[in-house]
Amino acid sequence: MDELVTTVLGPLAPEALGITDGHNHLWIEPVAGADPEAPVLNDEAAIRQELQQYRAAGGGTIVDCQPGGCGRNGRYLAQLSHDSGVHVVACTGFHLRRYYPPHPMLWQMTAEAASDLFVGELLESLYETQDTATPVRAGFLKIAGEASFEQTPRHLLEAAAAACRATGCAIEMHTEKGLAVEAFLEFFLAQQVDPQRLVFCHVDKRPDFGFHKAIAQTGAMLEYDTFYRSKYDPETAVWPLLEKMIAAGLETQIVLATDMAYSHMWQTMGGQPGLAAFVTQIRSRLANMELPAATINNLTGGNIARRLAVPHKKESHS
Repeated sequence: MDELVTTVLGPLAPEALGITDGHNHLWIEPVAGADPEAPVLNDEAAIRQELQQYRAAGGGTIVDCQPGGCGRNGRYLAQLSHDSGVHVVACTGFHLRRYYPPHPMLWQMTAEAASDLFVGELLESLYETQDTATPVRAGFLKIAGEASFEQTPRHLLEAAAAACRATGCAIEMHTEKGLAVEAFLEFFLAQQVDPQRLVFCHVDKRPDFGFHKAIAQTGAMLEYDTFYRSKYDPETAVWPLLEKMIAAGLETQIVLATDMAYSHMWQTMGGQPGLAAFVTQIRSRLANMELPAATINNLTGGNIARRLAVPHKKESHS
């Protein structure tokens, strides 16, 4: 069987993804009853134009991290991918509780039922595209940890672990500034989840090299995305941390991203730096550091593409 990545327009070889922003948000519909400060991204024309700019700069793929029930719409993701030429990988799973309406469906489910939902979205269709001519499938699980393990819904963690075991699909996990990563990792290992299937997000907000090295050495991947968040002082935190990790030979355990969930970060909506900055600024800075081309390619696409790839049966043409 071939190892392929499931995009919203179908499976692709990991090397076909090209330059890949490993964690972003392309479409977020408003959710009645959710946190009023939750981000909204639903200006189709502006999003399409921004994706076209990303593509023109050399960008190949966006990993979209908005799960169902809190603003995801696979119909728009597929249309935007088709119109822009940018590959998009959608997700199933769950986000922070505050991004849902009161009494969300997932919180009422058993672990088994939630796992069945996740597996169905990974293998068959996102629930909002089930009745379309070309259903969209999720390519990975995006889940969210609260500030502590105890505050995070255990039944949904169990569901994600079961779905990961059943499909082999990767888990990207939101962390609150890198908190409780050790506890979440311990949980998933106890659930027989291969650490090679795990990506812990936003951990560069906790720029402790010893912590990062220890997590990376387990096989889990670390996602860095604070390049445009001045309050986390990326010049003295994320960039030096990244250099240390590369020097330690851990470059294949890192994925870079920009996580532009808010419209003020999009150029076509009047903000900065825009999606294309992943290529024109972050990737260019890596090149100016005189890193080997293989290292740059791993950090800006190769690592996450390989982690998202899972075995697909070859289609028969009889």
